[in-house]
Amino acid sequence: MKKLIAMISVLCFTLAMFAGCAAPAEEAPAAPETAPEAVPEAEGVKEASDVKVAVILKSLTNSFWMMAKSAAEAKAEELGVTVEVFAITEETDYQGQVNTIEDCVNKGFDVIAIVPADSNAVVPACKAAVEAGVDVIAIDTALGEDGVACSYIGSDNVVGGKMAAEYVISQVGTEGAIAVIRGSEAQTVEIQRYTGFSDEIAASSKLEIVAEAYANWSADEAAKVMEDFLAAHPEIKAVFCESDMMVIGASQIARAAGRDDIVFVGLDGTVDALRYVQNGTINADVAQRPDLMGEFAVEYGMKLAMGEEIDEILVTPMDLATSDTVDELVALWEAVGF
Repeated sequence: MKKLIAMISVLCFTLAMFAGCAAPAEEAPAAPETAPEAVPEAEGVKEASDVKVAVILKSLTNSFWMMAKSAAEAKAEELGVTVEVFAITEETDYQGQVNTIEDCVNKGFDVIAIVPADSNAVVPACKAAVEAGVDVIAIDTALGEDGVACSYIGSDNVVGGKMAAEYVISQVGTEGAIAVIRGSEAQTVEIQRYTGFSDEIAASSKLEIVAEAYANWSADEAAKVMEDFLAAHPEIKAVFCESDMMVIGASQIARAAGRDDIVFVGLDGTVDALRYVQNGTINADVAQRPDLMGEFAVEYGMKLAMGEEIDEILVTPMDLATSDTVDELVALWEAVGF
């Protein structure tokens, strides 16, 4: 397996989106010749033990978010900060996240680190939190408005889509019909993954995307979409599913129909999908690192609350899981009990 490389690079976001967050600490003045009397610590500077970070995830119904939760809680224990993890029951329930944000502000959290269920719909609540003195960090999915989040922590989803396209081309060649099962319409992360995939397909091949449909990150909806694809476009050579839940649902339908010839590629890197790569149901998966997203959400939250600098963008690494590399990636999950 290629060595995981943490990339700190500019995504397709404007750096101005992070204005108003913790500024660099001022340089200390030169020491006087005679020691002054001790002065009290500056107001607003917290000790780690006083810091409260809220982590708001999309759900805890798949291993990706469970890994992020586990990693966040472990990092909080290591750093000595208080962290509480919240999750909505449905990944598209942005109103549930809005309610949770408001509750976290009322409960006195210093920082809210959120995986937005809807990049735009949660912005007003996040802005209200900032106005109330609570810093906001976006995890996995960027917010839809500049100047709200202090930092983005997550994958470069355009690159992830590109990686999936490169694998498809390597397996089916440069001509023929392919399909895409997309996430939820108008979500930033979905747009980025689709853009990375479709742009690379157009630039590097004559493959044609003959079918695409939204399945809202759901295995059940993706299964129904795949049934329609098989009926309407039996010529399909490959399917890119923008999440692991969807690739699991779609691939099982195709395999049950005897279509072992179709190449399936997912994107997330959950242990569930990686095990489907191991058994051959899924051909490849672009694997993210939810553990690092959880860890850095807590670490950056602590630094913000303590008045320290953080990176405006932290890109976590991805690897392509195939039959040749998947065992090492599964081992990362199994090492922490999954």
